[in-house]
Amino acid sequence: MIYDPVEANAPIQQGDIFIHIPRVDLSFDKLVLIDEEGDQPKQATWNELQPSDTVAAVVPIVSVTGIVVTQNCDAARGHYICLAQVDSFLAATGKTAPTTAKKWKNLIIEHSRTAPRFFYLPPDAGFGFPEPMAADFRIILRVARADLETLRTTRRIGHLKEVARDHLRENLSYFFRRYAFNEVVSAHTRAIPGVCRRVR
Repeated sequence: MIYDPVEANAPIQQGDIFIHIPRVDLSFDKLVLIDEEGDQPKQATWNELQPSDTVAAVVPIVSVTGIVVTQNCDAARGHYICLAQVDSFLAATGKTAPTTAKKWKNLIIEHSRTAPRFFYLPPDAGFGFPEPMAADFRIILRVARADLETLRTTRRIGHLKEVARDHLRENLSYFFRRYAFNEVVSAHTRAIPGVCRRVR
């Protein structure tokens, strides 16, 4: 399989997979503010606050799985580390479960070609993925490096093997270097690598 265990205190590297990472879901239109004087919480919008305001707010937090996408040199020295959120492949892509192994294969190949935002992670019950999973490069979690390092022994379940990490890097670089184009106007640009179709 493509996963390997990792020593508890090993440095955090690209391809490390963490479970139960907090993701804060913040709404600019529905902020629940806490008054320092202990009054009842009140609701406000971000536009109603002044740029100089320091506020305390109640925000929902959900537990998610993430894979480190920050490069190793930055993960070792930077203040923050970024992880792409990992979900069930079917939940991430919005597809229904194929009925045969061949249809599964075709679905995965189709998404690898047409939806570069997803990085396929095969199932491995022993590793903690009982079903096919996918990292979504559009959902990036920024975590303070010091905080993530405190979770290495309890929340890091392993990392990708070297070959799989190389594929992750390729997918990341392809996804973030794309540029949109109008395929109807310029059909010949389809042959240019690193472009994406414009969503209609």
